[in-house]
Order: sequence, then structure tokens, then C-alpha cells
Amino acid sequence: MENCCNNSVQFNGEPLALKEIEWLFQAMSALEKENRLGQIPPFIKNDGEGYLFEIDFSNTSFYYQTKSKPNIEVLVEIADRFQAGFSLEYYDLEKSLFGEAKYEQGILTDIRLDIEDFEHFNYDLEEQAYMFEGLYYDSDVEILEIMLEMKKEQLNNSYGQRR
Repeated sequence: MENCCNNSVQFNGEPLALKEIEWLFQAMSALEKENRLGQIPPFIKNDGEGYLFEIDFSNTSFYYQTKSKPNIEVLVEIADRFQAGFSLEYYDLEKSLFGEAKYEQGILTDIRLDIEDFEHFNYDLEEQAYMFEGLYYDSDVEILEIMLEMKKEQLNNSYGQRR
């Protein structure tokens, strides 16, 4: 799929609610395989955005793709319907999109890297490795994970200093 955002979500809540969410995703996956169209839960009214493609499930995580951005609003509606929370990791490296969203007790936190963050590392052709803050890395994703953790730490520290 062109301009796809890769998503990995884990829901948390009561066991029965989690089982119902699993059934929902399995049904959407089966329908997608049957009609080859993106899926969205039938109880969600939307304007054509947020559809899930390539839906898969492993252990307690659901993996899927969306067009160009994560479908956080859809996940919030699913979580609210089943009185659950979730943790979402998403990325589209071609569009400089890398982030994490959490939804707990009605509070949504979405932390993502900005396009400027992607400019803080580069690929060294001579070393055949990515360079970030004077260190070499085999993977750009490893650097992005480090930068996201740094951003989360900065946000946590800034909240802790407020009065």
C-alpha cells in the first residue's frame, strides 16, 4: 500500500473485553481477506479515514496498516466501547513518522518525533552505519527508538517541574 503507516496495538482491560476486541479484529481480518478492502468496526461512523489493512494478530498485539497516519481516533472509539485502554506504536519512515500513543482511563497521550528529529542523524557511507550523537548504529529504527525515549523523558521531566 502506498503511503502506509505501520501500527502495532495492545489493548488492556478486563479479560472479557479483551476477548471481544480480539473477536472484532479477527472478524475484520477475515472480511478483509474475503473482500480485499480495508476494514473499520461497524459501530464507528467516519469520513472514510482510519481503515485497517493487512490485519494480523500475534500473542496480545494486533498489527495492521493505515493510510498515511495512525488511526488513533478509531482506537479510542474501540477502547471506549469495550471500556479498555491501549498502547500503540506506529511508523511510516518515508514520511518521517514515528511515535507512540497510550490511552488510559480516558486520557490520550501521543508522543511522536518531528521531522526535525529525523535530521539529527545521518547515514555514513564510509562506515556503512547510521551516526547519531557521535555513535554508530546499524539501524535507523534503533536511533528513532532512542530519540522517542528521550522525548518522553523530556516531557515527563517538564511535567514534574510544573506547579
